[in-house]
Amino acid sequence: MFEHTERIDGDGADKFNVKVTLGITGDWRAQPLKVISGITEGIKSLDGTLREAVHLARKDGSSWEEIGKALGVSRQSAWERFSVD
Repeated sequence: MFEHTERIDGDGADKFNVKVTLGITGDWRAQPLKVISGITEGIKSLDGTLREAVHLARKDGSSWEEIGKALGVSRQSAWERFSVD
């Protein structure tokens, strides 16, 4: 099982957690293509939320440099992926 939690500290209503959990049960090594498919579907289900967060960050004045850093990619890559939204 993979689990990652980001705790965002703020005051009052600004505090929140972002938690992503991946659980695979059974002998997944016997069917790796099904695992790839399941992970891909999970990523797709999060894409809308990610796009909305990027849109809100831009609306709040965040630069493509800052967004790229948060995504772990370059400013240019962030812009190419999200600027058309």
